[in-house]
Amino acid sequence: MYEKVTEKNDLSFKLDKVISVASMYYKSDAKVSSEEYLKTYNIFRYGEIAFEGNKSKEYSYGRFVENTIGDGIVSHVFEVFKPIAEYDIKYWKYFINYEPIMGKILSRCTKKTTMMTNLVEADFLKEEILVPKVEEQAKIGEFISKFDNLITLHQRKYFPIVHNTG
Repeated sequence: MYEKVTEKNDLSFKLDKVISVASMYYKSDAKVSSEEYLKTYNIFRYGEIAFEGNKSKEYSYGRFVENTIGDGIVSHVFEVFKPIAEYDIKYWKYFINYEPIMGKILSRCTKKTTMMTNLVEADFLKEEILVPKVEEQAKIGEFISKFDNLITLHQRKYFPIVHNTG
């Protein structure tokens, strides 16, 4: 379903387009040693996924993060993949982070290092997975997205942000 992206930044993208893979936002405070160093950054386009190798309680082998904010660049330490099959972006945002499925795939496609997990690209690209038709993906993705938004609204209602005025 994916192929590796090898496109590097030719300086078409500046510091304002550096994407935080962990939180999926443009890092306004990004710093690099030189503008030339930005050429080592990978292009990361809307709908593509990047592998983040940080292990956590939720993600035993790291995780994929889908670009849902727009075109930008990420550090060369993040491997980027673009879809080669039709898919629904809302569905994949949740599916690629569903540990009961992706954890099994990543357990076969990663190798542990001291601090992080590294993705073995060739192993990942050989993996196969059953997915619903795009029409069904769209319905599932829309449902989960609405449900997710509802949860967020209720969290805000019951756990409002306290502002310091003084």
